[in-house]
Amino acid sequence: MGEIEIRGGRVVAVDTETLRHAAAQAALSVADADGLRATLAHAEQLARAAVIGGGAPHLAAAAGEVVASGTRLTTALRDAATAYELVELRARTALAGGGDEHDRRDAVLIARRAEALEASSPAAAAVARQVIADAPDPFKTIAGELWWATLAAGLAPTVRGILRRGESEIRAWGRGAPAEGSRLVGAPVRPIVVPVRSQRGTAPATVADVARRVPGDGPGSIRVERYTMPDGGRRFALYLSGTRFGRDAGTFGLSSTLPLYAGMTSSSYEASRIALQQAGAEPGDSVVVSGHSQGAMIASRIALEDEYDVPLIVGFGNPVQADVGADTLQVDLRHRDDPVPLLAAGGHDTEIGAPGSMIVERTIDPVPWLNSHQMDEYTATSEMLDLSTDPRMDGVRERLGEFAQAESVEVFLYATAGGVSASSADGG
Repeated sequence: MGEIEIRGGRVVAVDTETLRHAAAQAALSVADADGLRATLAHAEQLARAAVIGGGAPHLAAAAGEVVASGTRLTTALRDAATAYELVELRARTALAGGGDEHDRRDAVLIARRAEALEASSPAAAAVARQVIADAPDPFKTIAGELWWATLAAGLAPTVRGILRRGESEIRAWGRGAPAEGSRLVGAPVRPIVVPVRSQRGTAPATVADVARRVPGDGPGSIRVERYTMPDGGRRFALYLSGTRFGRDAGTFGLSSTLPLYAGMTSSSYEASRIALQQAGAEPGDSVVVSGHSQGAMIASRIALEDEYDVPLIVGFGNPVQADVGADTLQVDLRHRDDPVPLLAAGGHDTEIGAPGSMIVERTIDPVPWLNSHQMDEYTATSEMLDLSTDPRMDGVRERLGEFAQAESVEVFLYATAGGVSASSADGG
């Protein structure tokens, strides 16, 4: 079982000018320390000439150590700035090389700048090459796992070829990273949403509590919790199932997955909205949203549509990573050997969502190609996240902690079935 890794966006943004400024300031401090060392060394010589003892030798040696440490720090800061800039230049070269004539000219200038930086610091150039080589590639991870899984059947080369084509097509299509403000298109369907059960409940206190509330294979694919607060106001939490199979799939079957990923409304998305309405939620109410797989994609779309105030979204194996805006804290749990998050094609390069939003990853073992997408594994990842001392978890605990103030918690479970389109209902 792999350890979790917590990060922000796919790319870490570093201000290289700030690093170089810090190096310059460190160099000035080193020069001051070196001047002090020289003064102390001179004092030592005078003391010896006068045949008197003193602490000058020890002080001069200490100053010399400060100079040596400061010199190493200055070099490290400069090399770090150079390495970061080289990585960025190589990425820009890859993007500019296949464009028009203007882009190709830019690529030449970028390449010259990179060559000059490499010549200025071979050590930084080596670090940059290693960083590029070690850059995480989820498609490569899945390809490696499936290679061994399909080798005996002779399908490994075919599987790898499909993944390579799929990677380029998914990234070119660009549906895995919806932008802030994007909206679903198409005529909404009117699915059937049936209450299965209602009962008293308790509020979730941890991410693992959220994970355990996501509907599984049992009855009902949508869970809504309604919290009555001390001031009489109401808040809600929405938990959504992943894609279901068989006769009881309801609106959460495969027929909803592809349209939703393509940016079109789906019966599962509409069913989720109807369930919220039946539980008493009104536009503008606060709704924490979470879900597994297709359910996580629906949760992302609910946050994007701006019908409700969404302070927190928790996605498990989400096929997309949506830019939900600066007011929504986003926790995106992925497994590196889960093929479903590959549809996000890495998601957004930079951090998105409210400050403290995070991507949580780990690799499942053994036989990851069989169980890496299962909700049980994502629940285990959630438990590991809850134990983390990462300061970003403070924001998650704070948002969940607000539910603990509720005077009552009511739980509603809903099942769904296909309905008719809006045009059909209107006689179209």
